[in-house]
Amino acid sequence: MRRFLFILLLLITALLPLSGEDIMNCYLVTVGPGEPLYSWFGHTGIIIEEGNSSRFYDFGNFSFESENFYGNFAMGRLIYLKIGVSGRAYLNYIVRENRNVTVQQLNIPQDRIKDMQIFLENEIQPENNTYLYHHYRDNCSTRPRDIIDKALDGQLYAASAVPSGETYRTMFRSRTSHSFFPDWLLSLLQGHSIDDEISWWDTMFLPDELMRQLDELTIASDSGPVSAVLAKEQLAESTVQRAIPEKIPANTAGALLTGLLGGLILLFLQRASSSSSRRARISGRAAYTLIMTALSVFGLVFYFITFFTNHDVASGNINILLIHPFYLVPAICLLRGKRKGFSRFWLAQQIVWLLMLLVNLTFWHQGNLRTAVVFELLILFSLLGQFYPVRLKPGKAD
Repeated sequence: MRRFLFILLLLITALLPLSGEDIMNCYLVTVGPGEPLYSWFGHTGIIIEEGNSSRFYDFGNFSFESENFYGNFAMGRLIYLKIGVSGRAYLNYIVRENRNVTVQQLNIPQDRIKDMQIFLENEIQPENNTYLYHHYRDNCSTRPRDIIDKALDGQLYAASAVPSGETYRTMFRSRTSHSFFPDWLLSLLQGHSIDDEISWWDTMFLPDELMRQLDELTIASDSGPVSAVLAKEQLAESTVQRAIPEKIPANTAGALLTGLLGGLILLFLQRASSSSSRRARISGRAAYTLIMTALSVFGLVFYFITFFTNHDVASGNINILLIHPFYLVPAICLLRGKRKGFSRFWLAQQIVWLLMLLVNLTFWHQGNLRTAVVFELLILFSLLGQFYPVRLKPGKAD
């Protein structure tokens, strides 16, 4: 009996940390894209585990119920929350979301993990738990990146602060190019500031890129170079896999189809507006005016976002030459039978389009090929419509 108790005591002693404290572990949790647009870029967060307890620290939350949420969102002031929840509870929840879920155990010393825990606990306190979100420079992935880099004495930054050959536009489009219209709209709204080359460090605004960079990172230790990742496990796999293309598709076929369809509609409505049938003429002019009004309203919102908000990625956008609030001019000309005014507007728009192309090819270098294609087709079909006479006087009733 004494021998059994002695062996049991030895086993218990061997399992207990020499310091009498629980061993701490640090994990990076990477969640793949989901179905809603806002989840296409994935998600990430840090789990700190101490003994039998764990906490997931999350920097990617917002609340529609927060004060003046919609006003702040419209003005480009995206207020995000920092929260801490049970690590086990979060993993149990996220693995049921039909998304890839991968966990990496990071090779970080105990004292540094403790420092991370203290820092993160302070971050989620009510007086500190909000921050001004930026999609590229300050988001749910860049915050864990910076915290992990600090714990690794800057070794992640040192290894990744080199040119990547990518831009913010190519990196975000690698996650959106599977769907033409959202991909085009998001790209259209952003100016040439996202077309400068970025470093591998900058690419880690994407969660899966942060995961990949850590997989490849080698760090210094007392025993020599070691991997920054001790272990890696995929906890869940989505039934809908979305491959990241090696080369981003131009998606010009979608632009050609959109421009062709839009141009044909405008041409048809111009033709209808000069019909001898009063009903067709009224319907054509009303529909044309409605389309041009919608385009002008979109242009007005586009100008507002570009010039009067804190959406800095929207500034310096050469698309302001194509998308503007002045498309009501040809609609008014058509309604009033002003053929010369109508023609002059579209001819001026063609000249502006050529100017935009020249500027973009020489020094501006903004990725707006699809927008240029769509609007050139709208312009060409509108100019083609001038071959059909526009009535200067109302026709006889049917």
